[in-house]
This record gives sequence, structure tokens and C-alpha cells, in this order.
Amino acid sequence: AVARERAPTQVWLQADLAGLDLAADGHGPFDLVVAAGNVIPFLAEGTEPDVVARLAAHLAEGGLLVCGFGLDDAHLPSAAARHRLADYDGWCTAAGLTLERRLATWNGEPYAGGGYAVSIHRRRA
Repeated sequence: AVARERAPTQVWLQADLAGLDLAADGHGPFDLVVAAGNVIPFLAEGTEPDVVARLAAHLAEGGLLVCGFGLDDAHLPSAAARHRLADYDGWCTAAGLTLERRLATWNGEPYAGGGYAVSIHRRRA
């Protein structure tokens, strides 16, 4: 309600990410899908591969999925799940995405390990 109030001309949609199908409503495909704010660690356990697949399905050929999330206790609240980057990369690969680049911050610092990562995956042609 706050978002709609502050940006009334913007299209706002509410949906379960595991079943997301924006094409059914005439939206997409998109060149870029961004999942910021620890989306992945707050998904219902076991839905992560489905959500990544649904996000990837909304990408145009060559489009990018950019997702940043915490990996450890210092970067996540206690209620959030901890995921390994290898698991996330596997979900992306299964969804037809290839890792293009990994950063340590949204400011573009290179990833060299640590508790937070921003991953950029590209949808294959």
C-alpha cells in the first residue's frame, strides 16, 4: 500500500515467486531481473531452485539475473537460511543461466570470499 501510494503510476504486482508467471499478465521478457535484499535466504525452504527457475524464465535471451545475499551470520538475521554459493550457482545452471561475474558488494568490489555476494548470471541463448 505504501509503494502504491508513493508511486501510483508504477505497476505493482504481488505474487509467490515460486509460481511467478508475469508473461501470463503480458509482462516481459526482461533484460534484467534483480533480487536484492536477501531474497534467496528468506524463501521457503526447498523452493529456492523453483524460484531461481521462475526468475530465469522471465529473462530475455542474454538477459541478466543479479542477486545479492548474505552467506553467514554476520550478514543475515537469525531467521534467514544460510546458502552456499555453490548451491545457488547449481540452481542457476539448472535454470539455464551461466555465471558471468561475482561481486562482494553492490558497489562493484570484486568477490574474494566473505559473507556477502552479488552474483550476475546470464541466460544462455
